Amino acid sequence: MTWSSALNTFLRISTLLVILLASNACTNLTSLLFYPHTGYYQTPKSLELDYQTISIETDTGERLQSWLINPKQKGTSAQRPAKAYILYLHGNGENISTHINSVAWLSLQGYGIFLLDYRGYGLSQGHSTLSTAVEDIGLAHQWLSNNTREPLIILGQSMGGALAITYTDLSSPTLRPFLALISESAPASWPQIAREVMQRHWITWLLQAPASLMTSQYDAEDHIASLNLPMLLIHSKEDPIVPYHHLQQLIEAYEYNDKKVALAMPVSGGHTQAFAKPENRDALLDFLDKVLKD
Repeated sequence: MTWSSALNTFLRISTLLVILLASNACTNLTSLLFYPHTGYYQTPKSLELDYQTISIETDTGERLQSWLINPKQKGTSAQRPAKAYILYLHGNGENISTHINSVAWLSLQGYGIFLLDYRGYGLSQGHSTLSTAVEDIGLAHQWLSNNTREPLIILGQSMGGALAITYTDLSSPTLRPFLALISESAPASWPQIAREVMQRHWITWLLQAPASLMTSQYDAEDHIASLNLPMLLIHSKEDPIVPYHHLQQLIEAYEYNDKKVALAMPVSGGHTQAFAKPENRDALLDFLDKVLKD
C-alpha cells in the first residue's frame, strides 16, 4: 500500500466513523466494504457472447443494470438450451465488466449466467450497504424466477460468496429455490474481516476496534447452518485477501447442521483465482452435473 492510498483509506474510514457517530447506526459502516467502479471496461459482446441487458428498479427508485449471458454453442454464434441459470455475485471491487472472465466460460458449457451489479456498480444507480446488496440479490432472484424455467444456481466470489450464503438463507419462499450454491473465498464474518484488514497496515491498526462495530447480522457463518442444498465451498490456502481460516470457520459453523450437504474444496493460488485453472473448472462442472442429475 502506498502512502497516498493508505492515507485515502484512513480518511475514508474516518469519514464513515463520523457518519456512524452522527447517525448512531452501525449498519452505515458496511458501506466501507464496497469499492464500486462506474462504467464498463468490457462487455459480453467484446467476448463474442450472446447477452441482454437486464434493468430492474429497486423499491427506492434506483435502477440496477446487469447482464444475462445466454448459453452458446462452442465455435458458433448459435445459442443452446440452458442446463440451468447461474446468479453470479461478484466481489467488493470494480463491477461485472471486470469480474465477467471468472464465469463467462460457463456459457460454453450450457449455462446461462445472470451477472448482477449491486447499487453503485457499473451502470447501477445508488450506493450499496450489506442490507441493500441483499435486497438487490433478491430482485435478481425474482427476475430469474419470473423469466426462466430452468433450475437456478447461485455462485458468489469473495464478498459475493458470503452474500450468496446469507441471501440463500434469507430468500423468500415464494421464489423458486436455488438447486445449489457455490462460494469462493467467502469471509465468514464481516466485523472479523474488517479487523483483519485493519491489522495489516500501521496507519489503520488503531481502527480495529471501530471496525468491530460493523453489523454482524449478515455474517455467513451465522446463516450457513440453516441451509439445506448442495454447496461447494472453494478457498485457496494461499489467499492473501480473505485468509483460509474463514473457510474453516464456515465448515465449523456448518457442522452443527445434520444435513451434511456441503463440500469443501481447498485450492491453491490467489484470491478468487480458482477458475483460472482447468482442473478447478472441471471440478465445478462435475459438481454441477451431479446436482442436475440428482
